Amino acid sequence: MKVWRVGHESALDCGFPSGPYTCKGMDRTEANRLWGMADDHCNYTHPSPRADPLLRSIASHERCGFDSRDALNTWFDGWTETLNECSFVVWEYDVPDWAVRVGKFGQVVFIADEAVQVSRHSFKPEQLALSL
Repeated sequence: MKVWRVGHESALDCGFPSGPYTCKGMDRTEANRLWGMADDHCNYTHPSPRADPLLRSIASHERCGFDSRDALNTWFDGWTETLNECSFVVWEYDVPDWAVRVGKFGQVVFIADEAVQVSRHSFKPEQLALSL
């Protein structure tokens, strides 16, 4: 299964790119810029793995990701510019189906040691819609 994840380009958390909610290994100034995102994401559409009724947990050997790039983009809508400025990128992995659990809103948790990197991309600038 293809899995997309937002991870830091160089900071690591247990040997895996650090995510934007833990910010492990990151400069404190950059990490502080992301605290507002955690506040924005404390609601029904952004459940933590423990709050997601389809996932119910995340183990220490698992990491969060998404089942599509669209799901990732929707989840981080409004934050991609800040994530990019804080050195986060989009990582794409191949993960065996048995090593992935799928939750609501396209969120997944996967066994980090089973993930094989396919690609890494910078965030594309957000397009603002014109209203007429």
